[in-house]
Amino acid sequence: MKYFVLFALMFAANLFAVDTAKDNRSHQVIVSIAPYKFFVEQIAGDTVKTNVFVPIGASFHDYEPTPKQVFTAGNSDIWFRVGESFENRAVQALQGHQLHTQFVDLRQGVNLIIVEPGSEGHCCCHADCADLHMWLSPKEVKIQAQTIAKALIEKYPEHKELYQKNLEKLLQSLDQLDKDISTELAPLKQRIIMVGHPAYAYFTRDYKLNQLSIEFEGKDPTPRQLTTILEKARQAHIKTIYTQKQYGSKAVQLVANELKANIVTLDPYSDDYFNMMRNISKTIATQN
Repeated sequence: MKYFVLFALMFAANLFAVDTAKDNRSHQVIVSIAPYKFFVEQIAGDTVKTNVFVPIGASFHDYEPTPKQVFTAGNSDIWFRVGESFENRAVQALQGHQLHTQFVDLRQGVNLIIVEPGSEGHCCCHADCADLHMWLSPKEVKIQAQTIAKALIEKYPEHKELYQKNLEKLLQSLDQLDKDISTELAPLKQRIIMVGHPAYAYFTRDYKLNQLSIEFEGKDPTPRQLTTILEKARQAHIKTIYTQKQYGSKAVQLVANELKANIVTLDPYSDDYFNMMRNISKTIATQN
C-alpha cells in the first residue's frame, strides 16, 4: 500500500507540469533491463532518452521498482517490457491515471523456451512460465530489434529513415556476432557448462551446448537435488562454474569445493552488449 500511495503523490505533483500546448510526446522511453537500453540506443541514437528500470548489478527477477521509477515509466512514450513480474506491479500502480505510455512486449515473435515446473530453469511469475533471458541469443535479439524499431517509427515517424538505417546496421552486427560465436564454440558441441543461475538456455540452445544449473526455480538446491547435480557434474568432468554478481549463492561455493572447480564470474546483464557476448563466448571457449 505504501508503494502505491507514494506513487500517487508523485504523479499528482507532476501532473500539472505538463504543457498540453506542445508536443505531448516526452521523447523518452524506458526499458526493463540494461541490455535493451543498448538496443534502443543503437536504433534511436540521440533522438530519445532511454531509461532503465533495473539497475546494473541487481537481479531483475525479484526487483522492486521505486515510486520514482514507476512515475518515469508513466511519463515515457514507450515502455519496452520483457514479461517480468515487477512490470505488472508497476502497471497496477499506474492504473487510474491518464497515461500516453505505449507498452511493447519484447517477447512477441520470439522462439520462447518454456520452463517446466521442477526443472533447472528459472520459472518467472507469469502464465506461460517462459525463460526471459532472451537477449543472450543474437538470433532472438534480431527479432526484438525489429519490434523496437517498429515501435519507435510509429511513435517518432520523423526519424523513420534514421531508424531503418540504424536497424540494418544492428542486424548485420548481430549476424556477425552470431557467426563469430558459432565458430568459436564449435569445438565444444554438446559440452555441458555449469552455472549458478540458469540464465544461458538461449545461449546454449543457439550454440549446441547444455546448461547445468545449481539453482532450481530461483532457489538453492535441496540436499537431494544437490546430490544429483554433483553426480551430473562429475560425469561431465566440470572444472568451471559460471556465476553472476547478481546471484550470490552458498551452494555455488559448496559445489565448487566438492568438484575442486574454479568459479568464474560473468555479467550477462551488461549494457555493453557485443563486448559482453564476446566475453562470455571467449571465457567458455577457454575454460572448458
